[in-house]
Amino acid sequence: MYCIVDVETTGGVKGPARLTEIALFRFDGREVIDQFHTLLNPGQPIPPFISRLTGISDTMVADAPTFDQVADRVLDITDGAIFVAHN
Repeated sequence: MYCIVDVETTGGVKGPARLTEIALFRFDGREVIDQFHTLLNPGQPIPPFISRLTGISDTMVADAPTFDQVADRVLDITDGAIFVAHN
């Protein structure tokens, strides 16, 4: 069982990076058996360079959940799976 994860972040040039988007696909080797995707409110402004790079703006994440609000879902979908990630 694999869980393929892709995230977008605020970058890490000035201070810690925060997540702005997460997508997870649970894959059994033949097919996707579960998936989850959401924008995330990073709790800090997204730098202009990152907004241009990802297409994700402060406006888009203003009403999005924070990571702690989706963490249980992330744990559920990744539980017992090999974690394959890309940023």
